[in-house]
Amino acid sequence: MQAAGGLLLAFGASAVCCYDAEDRVSAWNTRYLEFFPEMRDHVRVGLPVADTLRPFLERQHPGATAAELEAALANAVWRHREEQGPLRYQRADSGRWLELRMFPMPGGRIKLWTDVTHSGTEGTDASVLLELLTVTNLGVILHDAQGRLRYANSRFFSAHFLPVLREVPDIRERHVQGEYWRRYTAMFQPSEAFRALCESGQTGPLPAPVTLRGSSGRSYRIEEHPLHGGIASMWTDVTELADREQALAKAHAELAGLNVQLRRMALSDPLTALPNRRALEQALVYRKDVTAIALIDVDHFKAINDRFGHDAGDAVMTELANRLAAALGPRELLARLGGDEFAVLLCGADEADVLARADALRRAVSAQPLALDRDALVVTASLGVAAREASEAPTDTLRRADMALLGAKAAGRDRVGNAFAPVRPDTVDAASPAEVDAHLAADFGLEPVALAARHGAQHPVFTRERWAEAQRQGQTLDHYWGWVHYNLGLLAAGH
Repeated sequence: MQAAGGLLLAFGASAVCCYDAEDRVSAWNTRYLEFFPEMRDHVRVGLPVADTLRPFLERQHPGATAAELEAALANAVWRHREEQGPLRYQRADSGRWLELRMFPMPGGRIKLWTDVTHSGTEGTDASVLLELLTVTNLGVILHDAQGRLRYANSRFFSAHFLPVLREVPDIRERHVQGEYWRRYTAMFQPSEAFRALCESGQTGPLPAPVTLRGSSGRSYRIEEHPLHGGIASMWTDVTELADREQALAKAHAELAGLNVQLRRMALSDPLTALPNRRALEQALVYRKDVTAIALIDVDHFKAINDRFGHDAGDAVMTELANRLAAALGPRELLARLGGDEFAVLLCGADEADVLARADALRRAVSAQPLALDRDALVVTASLGVAAREASEAPTDTLRRADMALLGAKAAGRDRVGNAFAPVRPDTVDAASPAEVDAHLAADFGLEPVALAARHGAQHPVFTRERWAEAQRQGQTLDHYWGWVHYNLGLLAAGH
C-alpha cells in the first residue's frame, strides 16, 4: 500500500492527498497544488482536514455568509469521512471539472481528484453535457436502473443549497419515491407538494413536474424522465417566475377584493351602510318571496336639519336606520333610498299582515325620543305600502308606494298609506285650500303668500286650480307633486 501510494504520489496524473487516522494531512503530490493553488502556502503535514477545506469553500463561494461557510464546512468534513464518490464539481475560479474519489487506507484515508474537463472529445455527448452544465443554471442527478447514483452536478447544489449540501451526496440509492424525497427535508420548506412527494409509494420518475420552495426562499422546478432504465432528474431555479406568479396571484386577489368592495359600495348607502336603491331594485327582480314594498319618509326632516344642522340630521338617519333594522322580520330587507327616505321589502301572507308589519315599523321609529343636543325629539315617519304585482316593473311598484306615501303625508303624517288597490279619481278626497297651503309650507318650506309677494301673483306651480285639475284627471298626489318638483327645479335654476 505504501509502495502504491508512493508511485501514485510520484507519477499519477491525478491530484492526491493522504490523511491519517485523525484526519490530518500526511502526504500530497505536485498535481494537488496545481489543482488547489490556494493551498500552496498552507498545506503541511499534520494540517487538519477542516483547514484544507476552508480556503476552498471561501474561494468557491465568495458571497457566502460566515454562517453559511460554517455549515458548508461541517458538511464537507462529514463527506470527507463518509463518502467514497465519485463526485463531480467545477472549480469556480478556473472552470475546471474535477472528479473526486475517496478511499480508506490502513491508518487513514486518501483522496484522488481527476481532471475530467476534456474527458470526452470536443463535440461528443460527454463534452456537450459538461459545457451545458457550465453555462446554464441547471442541476442534474442521474440514477441507473438499479437505483444507484451515477452523477450529480454538485456545483449547482453547492451554489443553491450550501448550508445543507450534505443531503445531496446522501442519495446513493433511489427506489421508492417517498423514501428518496424525505432525504431532502432540510432543503425545502414544508408544503403540500413536498408532503405528497415524501408520502408517495410509487417508483420511477415523477409523473409531472413539481415546483418546491427551498429553505433559502428560492423556488425550484424539478422534472424527471426515464433514462436507460434509470431516472434523470433536472432541477431549475425558477424563483423569478414563481415570484412573478405569486405577485400576480396576490394582485389578482387584491383586485378581486377591490371589486367586492366596489360592488359593496355601489350597492350600499355610505351613511348607514344599508343597501341602497340599486340594491333594492335588484332584490325586487330576483326575490320571489316579496309580496309588498313599504316606503318610509321621516316627517318634517327639513325642519330637523334647519334647527340642529346637517350633522344632527345624519345622526337621526343613522339612529332610525338602527331602529328599523332591529324591527325587521327574518326575510325583510331594509334599504336607504337617499335623503330621509327608506324602503322595506315585506313578505307578509296577505294585505292585513303586510299593513300590520308596516305599522310596526312606523311605531319603531317613534318608540322613544331621540336626544339631539339638549333636546329630546320625538321623530315620526310616514309610510306608503304597495303590493307587488308579478307583471309590474320594480320602478312601477316603487312609484305606487311613493304615491301611497304622499297620501299618508297629505292625510296628516305618522301613518301608513295603502296602495294595495289602484287609486281611482272618485275615491280621492279633495284637499281643502288650507290643507294645500299647509302641505306646501311643510314639505317645501314655501309659503304661497310669500311666493305671491315675490312673483306678483300666486305662482301657477302651487295654484289650487292646478290641484283640482289633477284630481279630475285621476293624477292626484303622484303626478301633481312630480309636476311641482319639476317646476321647483326651474325656479331654482332661474327660469
